[in-house]
Amino acid sequence: MKQLKVSGVIIAENNMGDYDKMVTLLTPNLGKISCSARGARRAKSLLLSRHSIFMFW
Repeated sequence: MKQLKVSGVIIAENNMGDYDKMVTLLTPNLGKISCSARGARRAKSLLLSRHSIFMFW
């Protein structure tokens, strides 16, 4: 799987497993993409507050 650094607006999110999330982003260059945020639902995760719908990521 390829890693990219992109910016976009979160338009959908789904829980995946115990601690992961599947996030759908709307980006200006790539259009709509799906990506996984590993460990985003852990209590000490820096991504915990940043993954909510309609947030710019």
